[in-house]
Amino acid sequence: MATLKPAITIRIAFCGYRDHCDGPDRLQIFDFINSCDEFKNNLSNVPATGGGGDGPEDVLGGLNAAITELSWRNHIRVLLHIGDFPPHGRRFDNEEDDYPDGDPNGLTAEQVLDEMRSAGIHYFFGRITEYTDTMIRIFKSIIGEFPVFDFESTPDPEGLVEKFFDATCSAINTAITLRE
Repeated sequence: MATLKPAITIRIAFCGYRDHCDGPDRLQIFDFINSCDEFKNNLSNVPATGGGGDGPEDVLGGLNAAITELSWRNHIRVLLHIGDFPPHGRRFDNEEDDYPDGDPNGLTAEQVLDEMRSAGIHYFFGRITEYTDTMIRIFKSIIGEFPVFDFESTPDPEGLVEKFFDATCSAINTAITLRE
């Protein structure tokens, strides 16, 4: 990205989420930093864990934490959300769900996405599975169109890294273009 837009300083952060059954470890937050190497090191220390008993995850809690707990300072703000399952609630999925009435902490998609829009954050989504298709439609009905990057068709890790990099560059370029 620095070679494409050399005057831009990129700050990156990470807000990983799991499910409510994971308790206090369900959110893993690394605030904004300028170093890609430090960011990679932080991510390498995030343990991969198996899921809980149901499919849905604490998507709304993760997005809410990314919006409210990270130190967003720059004028161009991009959130690239990569997910394989939707939030809790029957409106997002008809599969097994430990919280079919929605987020157990009372968060709603409308509330979280309105907060994101108010903060001037541009939202992009990386789709890993078809389980998020209904969530994508609902999110678009709340905040309007946003780019969706398809990661499902790339099973190998190197291909995923390349797609992630391309999606990140595209998201940043789009946000810059919208800002200009």
